[in-house]
This record gives sequence, structure tokens and C-alpha cells, in this order.
Amino acid sequence: MVSRLFAHRLFAPMLTLGSFAVGAATVAFLLLGPGLGPWADALLTSCFGWNADTRRYRLDALVLTVLEPPLFAAVIFAFYADELRAFLATRSGRLLGILAPAAFLALAGSLLATSQISASGVAPNAAALSSPLREGRAAPPFALLDQRGRTVSLEGLRGRPVAMTFVYANCHGSCPLLVERLKALAARVPAPDLALLAVSLDPARDTPAELAAAAARWGLGERWHLLTGAPDTVKQVLAAYRVQWAPLPDGEIAHENLVLLIDRRGRVAFTYRGLAHPEERQAADLERLLTERS
Repeated sequence: MVSRLFAHRLFAPMLTLGSFAVGAATVAFLLLGPGLGPWADALLTSCFGWNADTRRYRLDALVLTVLEPPLFAAVIFAFYADELRAFLATRSGRLLGILAPAAFLALAGSLLATSQISASGVAPNAAALSSPLREGRAAPPFALLDQRGRTVSLEGLRGRPVAMTFVYANCHGSCPLLVERLKALAARVPAPDLALLAVSLDPARDTPAELAAAAARWGLGERWHLLTGAPDTVKQVLAAYRVQWAPLPDGEIAHENLVLLIDRRGRVAFTYRGLAHPEERQAADLERLLTERS
């Protein structure tokens, strides 16, 4: 059975075309995958050297992905040259023999031309990251409980600039770093009316009491509001702010590292994805917001 399959006249042509089809689908995923969700980022990171913080691909992983289909086709040709020549001698064979590699090469060229690439997957230095553009979309409204059991709403903060992130109390990864970044920004740019918010990614466990303990552990002052609420309500807020997150089997939560600056009129001004953005740049953007009046 297997020997008959290997000897079939269409085995080598179909295997070659299939390799280009799989290659094209893989490259299309590399182009469209970032931003689809935590599952996509996890797959891109583990299999293709993607760095969600810097939004860069690792050079070696990308080169291997692009070279695999043509190299595989060359190996097939070395063993099945006569069968491939016979297939390409037919009209349909010539058409497929042109279209399949052409589609793959077009997608691969687009990937290499439009993607950020570095040897390690990270920017050569933090300053090399592109600065986010000044936005102006209305920040989605919310009303949640803080660690003191008080209701905090975006409407109630109107007229004050806001620095906002998304963490959870039992985080053993980047959450403390996000909190420290906001603390550093507040220290760099003293402003009594600056509001510092952190919305829970784990509202089922992050009660106001748990968040109060986290606030004490992280050394947070009066301007800080660690926010939680009914799980469905908090999930709606996370979706409205386009936060990528996903629960893991061990109780941890995979999530992107996101910092938002909201202006006095309740508009999202700057969005920073990842921890690699220079603190100096974020401080300058925050100072810009503080000079604006509502």
C-alpha cells in the first residue's frame, strides 16, 4: 500500500504543491496572527520566535519558515525529477506549478517587507521602538470597585489625567513590573490630580480585600485604585479596552503588558503594548497630557 503510494505518478507533484500550500498558510498566519488573541501570540512566540512586547520576529525562526517549502521542494525534485517533469508538461501541471510557488513567494515577500525583525526578537534598544501615535478615541466607560470598596468610574475621573494598566493580585510575572512602571511615571511627573488605575484580570479571586493586600504589598498610595467587580462586568471592560488575556490551567493568567494614558476629557491618548517602551518617552507623553486643560 505504502510502496504503491510512493510510486504513484501524482505523489511527488501533490507533495510539492502541498508543501507550498502549507507554507503559504503559515506565512499568512504570521502576517495576520498578531492581535488575534492570547492563543495566537502564544503559538507565534513558541513556534516562530514572536515577541509580543516588542512585536518583532526572531530572524532565525523567520528565515527557517520562509526557506522550508522551497528546500523541501528541492529535496522532492532530487528523488522524483521525472515525475515532476511529467506533471509540469501538462497544462494543469504548469498552471499549478506556477501559482503555488508564486502565492507562497508573494506572501513571504510581504512578511519580510512589513514585519519588524531582529536577531533576538527584541528591539536593538528601547529607543528603537516606535512611539505610539497620539489618539483621541473615547475611553470605554466603566464603574468598578476599588480596594477600599468604593465605586470608581471613568466619568467620575473626568477632568483628571489617568494612567491605567491591567494586573491581578496573585501574578508572579509582569504585574509588579507594570505597577512599578506607573509608580515611576508618577514619581517622574508629580501631579496631584493624576489618577493611577489597575483593573483586575482575575475578578473572581480579586476581591477588594485581596486588592487591598496587594496594594499594601506593592506600596501603593492614596491615588491608586485597584479595580474589580462582578466577573462578567470586568470581562466586558477588558474586552472594551481590547486587553488580550487568557486563564492558564495552573491558575496563572497569560496577558499582554498594557499601559494606557487617558486625557482629562476621557479620551485614550497613548497606548503602550509591552514593557520595552522607554520610561522617559512615557513620562514626556504624560507631561504633555498634564499641560492640557479639560
